[in-house]
Amino acid sequence: MTTAPSASAAPQDNPVSWMNAATHACLNWRDSHGNSNAKPGVCDDSTSRGISQWRETPVDGKYWTFRPYSGDGANLCLTSYNTLVYLEACQDGNWWQQWEEVWTDSGWKLKHRGAGDVAGYFLDTDGLRLYTEPGNAGMNQVWR
Repeated sequence: MTTAPSASAAPQDNPVSWMNAATHACLNWRDSHGNSNAKPGVCDDSTSRGISQWRETPVDGKYWTFRPYSGDGANLCLTSYNTLVYLEACQDGNWWQQWEEVWTDSGWKLKHRGAGDVAGYFLDTDGLRLYTEPGNAGMNQVWR
């Protein structure tokens, strides 16, 4: 799997993939039933537009949106509301669809912009589902 470049170096529409450091599951945009849905799963690096490939687009130099790198999901964005993580139609300026790439010594953490009590939560997985939680030292919040 490719490692995401630093936020300052990533061009618009750059394909990236994210593999979880603890579970080795990839952040996929299609589930095992063929539905557009954000799920952890087996990494698909068969093509540059596989279900593990995301198109990162800069919002403002700090935050990014992540869209499936495919025609059939091109207008869907990785979204988190409260602690749920899913795909929904992209909306300009929607903070629930914006993510910051934070480098750590172990890899990247994807920090959700959000608002209110859940602002600044991190993308997390147990290998079966995706969610956001406050930052911690666990590897389930680290993506490579």
